[in-house]
Amino acid sequence: MRTEHVIWFVVSIIILFVVWKTVEPLITSIIFALTVAYILHPAHTRLAQKIGSRESAIVFSAIMSLLLVGFIFGVALWFRDVTGSLVNYINESLEWFISLDLPPDIAKSATILFERVSEKLSEYLLSYTLSIPKLLLQAIIFIVVFYGILIHSHSLSAELYSLLPEERRDLGIELIEKARDTLNAILRTWLMLSVSKGIILTLGFYVFRVADLSGSIAAGIVCVVLELLPVIGGWLVWLVGAIYLLTQGQIFAGIMFAIYGALLISPGPDITIRPKLVAEGAKMNSALALIGIFGGIMAFGIKGIVIGPVALGLLLTLLEEWKEQKREG
Repeated sequence: MRTEHVIWFVVSIIILFVVWKTVEPLITSIIFALTVAYILHPAHTRLAQKIGSRESAIVFSAIMSLLLVGFIFGVALWFRDVTGSLVNYINESLEWFISLDLPPDIAKSATILFERVSEKLSEYLLSYTLSIPKLLLQAIIFIVVFYGILIHSHSLSAELYSLLPEERRDLGIELIEKARDTLNAILRTWLMLSVSKGIILTLGFYVFRVADLSGSIAAGIVCVVLELLPVIGGWLVWLVGAIYLLTQGQIFAGIMFAIYGALLISPGPDITIRPKLVAEGAKMNSALALIGIFGGIMAFGIKGIVIGPVALGLLLTLLEEWKEQKREG
C-alpha cells in the first residue's frame, strides 16, 4: 500500500508540474481575467436578470474585446513615447520627493521603491509590447477565461466549497471569505478607484493640452501609482499640470483644469465615492495593502497586484487561527 501511495504521489507531482509549465506563460492573462470577472460580476448578475446569463456574458465579453484590441494596438503604436514620458515623470517625481529634505533612511527607501517599480513596469511593458501575436494570444485567453467565469460563476463557487476537506472545513471557508474580502478591499475600492482616477487624469491632460497623448497616458500611470501610496495622491499630478498651464499664460485653462482635477481626481472622489466603496467592501490596513501591492509587483510582476495582497490576507487569517488554537490549547 505504501508503494502504491508513493507511485500515485509521484504521478500527481509530475502531472501538476506539466500542467503548471503549460499554463505558466498564460498565467497573467488568466489571473487578470479572473480579477476583471470578479469586479464585473455584480454588474453581470444584474444584467443577467434582464436578458439572461449567456447574453449578459456575451455583452461584457464583447466590450472587453473592443477594449483589448484598442489597448493592444495603442500600446504598439505609443510604446516608445509612453515609456519615455513615464520614465521622465518617475525621475522628476523622485527628484522632487528627495528634495523634501527627508531623513536619510526614508529618502533611501523611497529611491529604491521608485527604481524597482520603474524597472518592473518597464520590463512588463517591454515583454508585452514587442510582440503583437503574443499580445493577441494573451487577449484571446483573457476573453475565453473571462466569458467562462461569468457563465459558470455559481457552479465554480459551489465546486470550490465542495473541495474543502471535512476536517477543518471551517478554516477553509474562513480562508475563502478572507480572500474574497481582500479582493473587495483591493480591487473594488482602492485599485478600481485609483485606475479610474488615472483614466480621468489622462483625458484631462490631453483635452486641456497639458501634454500630448503619450505624455497624458504616462501621467495617468503616475497618477495610479501615487494614488496607491498613503498621503500622496493624484492631486500632485493635476496640480503640476495646472501650474504648467498657468506658467504658459493659459490662465483660464489652468483654473478650469484645477477645478477638473479637484472635483474628479482628488480630493472630490475621496470625500464622496471612496467612503461608500470602503463601507461596502472589506477594510484592510493600508500599510499591509501597500506592502502587498508593491511587494507583489516586485516578486511576480504586474500580476502581483492581485497575488500580493491576497497572500498577505490569507497569512493573517492563518495567524489568527494559530493564535486561537494556542488560546484553546
